[in-house]
Amino acid sequence: MPLAGTVLPATIVVMDDAAAAYEVRYGWNRRTVTWASVFLFLAVSPLVPGGPVWAQAILGAAGLVCLALTALPAFSRPVAFRAGPEGVTLGGTPFGLRAERFGWPDVASVELWTESAGRFGRMPYIGVRHRAGAAARWGRPDSPAVRLLDEYLARQVAPEFVRAFQGTVLARRGMGLWRVERSRQYRL
Repeated sequence: MPLAGTVLPATIVVMDDAAAAYEVRYGWNRRTVTWASVFLFLAVSPLVPGGPVWAQAILGAAGLVCLALTALPAFSRPVAFRAGPEGVTLGGTPFGLRAERFGWPDVASVELWTESAGRFGRMPYIGVRHRAGAAARWGRPDSPAVRLLDEYLARQVAPEFVRAFQGTVLARRGMGLWRVERSRQYRL
């Protein structure tokens, strides 16, 4: 099944002869190494004499916590994204989001985009637009919030767009500690 015109990453992991899936895991990439280096520098900065002890303690503690939050998923390598014959999985994050799984009948599209992250550059995102109620955390398909959004969009955008995405919800993940390869398209 094509993923609604979305360009997705690259390496196909063969699970057995009959099924193939694309899977991305947290790991060490350029951004992870850069941030881990910055946090390591902050963690060891209290060892340099000359500053106020309270400031060194705060910088050292903040550096250690941030280093742990960056290095833990890179070392443990949990699944961040998976597309396979059974559907799409957005992996959990080390920062509290649980993994969400969607079967292909519930998936309207898989989307990639980039948002400005202020002074720190741009943050890439991946999202699965799914039918409302497809994931347990979204509750009923006739949610008042989804219905109000559909009514608002009906007044603002083309009717074809509204019909295509009516009753859908977007589950998304930031790709700060992992990447998908945008240069190849994946089809099931």
